[in-house]
Amino acid sequence: MIVRLFTVLMLSGALVAPAAAQGLLPQNPAQAPAQNQTQQRPSPYEILGISVEGVESESARSIVSQASGLSLGQTITLPGDEAIADAVRSVYRLGLFSDVKIVEDRRAGSGVYLSIHVQEEPRLVEYQFTGVGRGSRNDLRDRVPLLTGSPVRPSDIERSRQEIQNYFREKGYMLSTVDVQRNQTAEGQISLTFLIDRGLRVEISEIRVFGNEALSDRRIRRSMSDTDEDRWWRFWSAATFDREAYQTDLQNVIRAYNDRGYYDARIVRDTVYVQENGDPGVIVELDLDEGPQYYVRNVEWEGNTVYTDEFLTGALGFERGEPFNLSELEQNLYQNRNSSDVTSLYMNRGYMRFNVEPRISVVTGDSLDISLDVMEGDVYQFGDINISGNTKTKEHVIRRELYTVPGQTFSRDAIQESIRRLSQLSYFTQESLGGGPTVEINENARTVDLGYSVREQSSDQLELSGTWGTFGLVLMLRFSFNNFSAQNILNGDAWDPLPAGDGQKLSLALQTSGTFYQNYSVSFTEPWYRGRPTPIGASLSYSRFGGGSRGLPGFGRSSGGSFQTGSARFFFERRLSWPDDRFSTSSSVRYQYYQNEDLFATIPQGISQLITLEQNLTRNSLDHPVFPSSGSSMELSFAVAPPVPGFVQYHKSRFKTSWNVPLASQLSVGFSTDYGYVGSLTGDRVDFERFIVGGSPFDTQGFYSYFGRDVIYMRGYPAASIGPRREDEPVGGTILNKYTSELKWLAIQTDQLSAQPYLFLDAANAWNSFENYNPSELYRSAGVGMRLFLPILGMIELTYGYNFDAFPAITNRHDGSTKWTFQFSLGQGFGQ
Repeated sequence: MIVRLFTVLMLSGALVAPAAAQGLLPQNPAQAPAQNQTQQRPSPYEILGISVEGVESESARSIVSQASGLSLGQTITLPGDEAIADAVRSVYRLGLFSDVKIVEDRRAGSGVYLSIHVQEEPRLVEYQFTGVGRGSRNDLRDRVPLLTGSPVRPSDIERSRQEIQNYFREKGYMLSTVDVQRNQTAEGQISLTFLIDRGLRVEISEIRVFGNEALSDRRIRRSMSDTDEDRWWRFWSAATFDREAYQTDLQNVIRAYNDRGYYDARIVRDTVYVQENGDPGVIVELDLDEGPQYYVRNVEWEGNTVYTDEFLTGALGFERGEPFNLSELEQNLYQNRNSSDVTSLYMNRGYMRFNVEPRISVVTGDSLDISLDVMEGDVYQFGDINISGNTKTKEHVIRRELYTVPGQTFSRDAIQESIRRLSQLSYFTQESLGGGPTVEINENARTVDLGYSVREQSSDQLELSGTWGTFGLVLMLRFSFNNFSAQNILNGDAWDPLPAGDGQKLSLALQTSGTFYQNYSVSFTEPWYRGRPTPIGASLSYSRFGGGSRGLPGFGRSSGGSFQTGSARFFFERRLSWPDDRFSTSSSVRYQYYQNEDLFATIPQGISQLITLEQNLTRNSLDHPVFPSSGSSMELSFAVAPPVPGFVQYHKSRFKTSWNVPLASQLSVGFSTDYGYVGSLTGDRVDFERFIVGGSPFDTQGFYSYFGRDVIYMRGYPAASIGPRREDEPVGGTILNKYTSELKWLAIQTDQLSAQPYLFLDAANAWNSFENYNPSELYRSAGVGMRLFLPILGMIELTYGYNFDAFPAITNRHDGSTKWTFQFSLGQGFGQ
């Protein structure tokens, strides 16, 4: 290939060779002697004719002639016209020929006849790979630049060989070799066979670091997140060498130094080679020059008028004399999690074109001066706010969640909060929201037009589940419509399968084990009452047990009893603007009726009634309602059942928190707490709303003894295993402490499926009174889990947990020993 290319270049440059005084090689060398005797000056010549040799068809000759860029009547200078060399290169770039040259046929006065000579490349009839499996063969066909039936040049074959080798090196086969076997057919075509020997899979066996003192070898290796040494415990990923990731990791090493004040740190030398002695492995060597550690001396601002120097320096976060930190500088200049960075300060006040450029100067000794050039620009307002892509959800449902209102001052936080609130609806895919709205700027009007493009996803849920309780198989069917439209109930065209698009929530549920047990429930929520963010809603439920000769051994009476319960609840909620607009408060009133006729031992006999008034204060800044990776939530509630004659009395307080912190792409850590207390208003014993800890939502289906109790789910422990008991029956505690921590990885997030595996560590307990309350006495568990979300089924959660602490045995269900326990939940998770 090199010889051919050299020949082409020599021929294309023949116009400057002394052997061809006119700039072209004559077709008949016998015509040249007189011309070759003396060197001629460059002279203009008109092209009188162009012929093409080396191809048979007229269409091919036409293609070559057109590709050359030469034309009849064109004037060229001989020798030395660049048009000849350009013509050779243009024809060669067609990829159809291995050799191209332009020769002079003859001259006629001040004109010249040219001939373009080409040598066609053979056409590829087929190509194949040997030594690898079918999967690799399919991948390689997508990578090699070969097309059967088309001409194939030596450069194409070499590129294909390199692509094959790169493919296997990316997978860790650093010693792979590729040979090419060419076979020519009788028709002049060729077939190719790539003989592949992958060799042994080679992983990174060692990263050697030299010249480092300020940072340890371990810290430097940790900064190279995608270039890992092969270790037995790192079973989840192969420590193969990736050249592109390696280059990024080299920058990460420098960044690690820059963040600790070593502003001049550099990598003097980096080497990557394969060590074949013994077990082959990749060796990475880094030679570092750390340089001195620098400290911030002066911070100076230029061009700022809106904020003072002192205020901006405070936002920048640097104190005189502290070590320089490049990442902190960039975050506090352009964007941090709290939106307290300098850019956010300006952009949230409408300065959409704001820009700041830092200049860092090394001064005498070990100090740095930071100068910041500020361009504030003009104040912009939101212009047109356009919404597209919503096929089911009505536009007003989307628009009412937006904080970007036409005419208001531009704010970056308003855009981010709008995206978060749209995400909380769960009506649209995260991919369609992740990029944010499109932005169009009208410089004359100083307005910013936004375009929100959404893609609908189903947020409705169908839950069909079953469990085996003491009284047999219990089946449950639940429909949850999260984007319902009550206004269109009478509109037959809107039923698909139910009227939708107004953002209302409707839930219908049926739970039964035949005639012995039945439960019915319905709930409805209007999130925007009278056009304001004031959700109101109501729910009704009814359950019936017994009425026959069927007994309930171990939990209640022997036979013949019955039980009924019904409830009605009405609530309304209101968003607050103080302390910030993520706070909301809600009020509710609930009526509960119990009639226990000699069936359950855990609920008082006869009729029990409750009227409960509840007040809640919540704050929610989670970035996703199901799979949060950042943000927090808080809920403080207080409920009271007044001591009305004939009614049950109690008061109940609850405080729940949750924090989520992102660690890396799709990786986050979450912490949550749950505290509760149930007390008496009159001093009498309270038998309702006590805390029963353990189990999953699936475990508690069909366990009738939980009526009138507050079930707190906990992984690794069976239902009702934690908390006070009476005669082996769970009566629940009046004091609750629960703590949860998770390391979560959002592995899959698509329209059809979202999956989040996690590691968890839980601890909880419930006590009967403050006399025996001991906050350090907790039941602990740990394990692994997986959350799956399917649009039609909703949440599916699987966990496999180990309980570190033994607990009193549960008759016929658990001996109380420490062991691994598999748990399953459908429709709601453990934290709900």
